[in-house]
Amino acid sequence: MLRTAFMLLIAFTLSGCAASGPSRVDMAKSHYQMGQSYMSTQDYSNALKELLEGVRLQPNNPDMHNLLAQAYQRKSAYTQAETHYLKALKLKPEDPYIYNNLGALYLDMQRWNDAASYFRKAADDLVFQYPVRALAGLGVAYHRAGEYPRAVMAYKEAMKQFPGNLSVMYLLSQSYTKMHKYHLAEEVLEQALKIDPLDNIIRFEYAKSLLEQDKNAQALEQFREIANREDKSQLGKEARDYVQMLE
Repeated sequence: MLRTAFMLLIAFTLSGCAASGPSRVDMAKSHYQMGQSYMSTQDYSNALKELLEGVRLQPNNPDMHNLLAQAYQRKSAYTQAETHYLKALKLKPEDPYIYNNLGALYLDMQRWNDAASYFRKAADDLVFQYPVRALAGLGVAYHRAGEYPRAVMAYKEAMKQFPGNLSVMYLLSQSYTKMHKYHLAEEVLEQALKIDPLDNIIRFEYAKSLLEQDKNAQALEQFREIANREDKSQLGKEARDYVQMLE
């Protein structure tokens, strides 16, 4: 009788231990968090290992597929990234964050029309917290497709929401330059320099826009300033080359 009671006690104890162990959801969450950690340190190989195991444990988790797709994208495995982004979108339809990620992927894949389509969807979603990013991506997609007027429209839309965004102002100037609208590029870059006079990349583009308009003396002044600031950088070397050419 005592032996039977003892065996039953062991059975109940073991059963309790098994029941208190981590569930598949908990294990998947752990792999997801480890994947996030590896992504933050740019260790994409280990991120893939963790997230693949997470997807195996929780195949219908859209966030898991979304992050796994990002890891594949960082490894330039674009086909696999697309597969998992689309899976995430199927599980979480009309999610603007996934739309935006797909836009970025299609930029990497040089599928400009697809990129523009998804960036537009992300930008138009009122719950998306980063519409300026989507609009900037939209502009880049149009610019790389050679549709410079549409790129300008996207950048201007972004600037309405964030007037002081230097990255968008720089991109806008690049599209103006492609359209040979050098005076408009000059105006945008001049505004950008008022916001951050120490941005030498913007100052360099500003100097080139002046040069394109035969404002050589003004351009020389800008190139000299960059050369003085950028002593050993490649940008400084290029500025000094322009100084020698214009003197």
